[in-house]
This record gives sequence, structure tokens and C-alpha cells, in this order.
Amino acid sequence: MKKAILGYKSFDESFKDISGNILKEGNCYHVDGEIKFGINGNGYHFAKNLEDTLRYQVKGEYNLVNPKIAQVLGYGKIVESFDDYYGYYDLYASSDIKILKYLTRDEIIDYALKLNSYRMTRFISLYKLTKDEIRFFKEKYLDVSLAILYFQKCQLDIYKIYYNSLFSEQNKKKLKQLIQSI
Repeated sequence: MKKAILGYKSFDESFKDISGNILKEGNCYHVDGEIKFGINGNGYHFAKNLEDTLRYQVKGEYNLVNPKIAQVLGYGKIVESFDDYYGYYDLYASSDIKILKYLTRDEIIDYALKLNSYRMTRFISLYKLTKDEIRFFKEKYLDVSLAILYFQKCQLDIYKIYYNSLFSEQNKKKLKQLIQSI
């Protein structure tokens, strides 16, 4: 029996993946050769968490207005990967993939509203929200509200508040000294 993993894959507004392929809902796809994860890899790339797929939008064009996200089933030969530096885990490349369904925008937002603060902030940093959607997310958590102001409203001065909130007073002093020494 082949191992199968349920996950998500993102596409641009015209349903193209990072390689320019259009994968249709309900269809299964197969690729031959050694399965390797990465930009120069081989296989169908997907992630366990929806928000992690947004990092891999087509040709690095982040914050597409209306990215398409599919729920997928990867199977066959599967390679697991992660990016410890940026905190991305449960990333996969598979020889076979089935596009179970493309999620509606409402389904994507409903998914995101159920995330914890950390994952929701990651989602907000890469997904372009409408004004109405911002209203739903605002006030959910302090760091989510700050992320909305920074990533969605482009209020760059908020970055300082957001960044400083990540450090203890002791770490802030060390950071200031480090910056001054550069």
C-alpha cells in the first residue's frame, strides 16, 4: 500500500503552479524520475499547512490578489523536507498527486480564522486580504493586529513596534549594542 499525505498546494490566479503547470480539480498527475524537493527538484510540491504554501507562490510573487489553493493528496514516492531557518515544516514532493478540490476564498478565510496566533500571522503576511476580511482578523490577537497593520496596510512604522515586541528588555539592549557596533 502506498503512503498518502493530505495537504495543500498554491497556484497563481490562472491556476498555474510554480512550474507553469495547470492542474485540474479531480485529476491525478504523475512525474517520472528521482523525487527531490526544492527549486531545482522534481515532483509535485505541497505542504501539510495551507499557509505554508503561500511562500511558494508562482515565481516568488508574494501577495497575489487571488491565489488559488487546492487541497491535494500526494502519494507514490514522497520526499519530506523542511526549512528550519524560516520555520517551515511538513513540506513534501511526491511522484503522484491528486487535486481533490480548489478551495473557495471563503473556505481559505475560514481555515485561517481557526489558526493559532503564530500560524495566522504567517498567513496574513503572505495572503492579500480584502477590507472585510481584515475586519474579521483584526483584534483576534495583538500580534495578528500588528501583522495586519504591517503586511496588509503597509504601515512600516508598525514594524518597529512589532519587531520590538518580540524581544525582552535585556535582548533589546543587546540588539541595540549589536546594531551600533556594525
